[in-house]
Amino acid sequence: MSVDPTQIPIFHITDVANLPGILAAGGLHSDAVMAQQNPSVVIGYDHIKLRRLNEIPVTCCGNRFVGEFVPFYLCPRSPMLLAVNSGRTGRPPGSQSSIVHLVSTMAVGIAGGRHWAVSSGNAGAYHTTFDDQMMAVAMLDWDAIRATQWSGQQHQKQAEMLIADFFPWSGFQSIGCQNSAVAQQVSALLANIEHKPAVSVQTGWYYKT
Repeated sequence: MSVDPTQIPIFHITDVANLPGILAAGGLHSDAVMAQQNPSVVIGYDHIKLRRLNEIPVTCCGNRFVGEFVPFYLCPRSPMLLAVNSGRTGRPPGSQSSIVHLVSTMAVGIAGGRHWAVSSGNAGAYHTTFDDQMMAVAMLDWDAIRATQWSGQQHQKQAEMLIADFFPWSGFQSIGCQNSAVAQQVSALLANIEHKPAVSVQTGWYYKT
């Protein structure tokens, strides 16, 4: 399988409450950097974030830990979003309504000149492998990544693109929201920002409530 990184979207999910801090910083910092700064609204599992920070190395990038990279899924409507919305990460059930998808492409991530890698599955799992070659991108389980029904393929569906340290706001091309109220909130936050990714409601990127 040949792959064109310009045609591979990448998705970072975060609570809309984090957007002002992201804009002020000019982009997304890794969790390793954020841990030293003001706390953000955390949407994932705390114990897995610690594992990513301290225990799982990205061996193809000088053994730096996963938490030193900005993470992106290769699909919207990820299993992690389901976990958040189901209340399994400590947030109230239904919390997906305030989650936004920040969207770019793999090509933009690579062009930034920072170390990057893809994971074979969930980058918070000990058995995941990492690679920084396009051949590895082609070898990902794209059927699982693109599936809307992924029972038994949860690990593969959660393959990630990791970009070392920082991803600039200028690299985002669009923002997907679950509802019009959040889309309006995002648009208001972008009113005085020079770079304005397209903001839209993307209900298909979310789980039915």
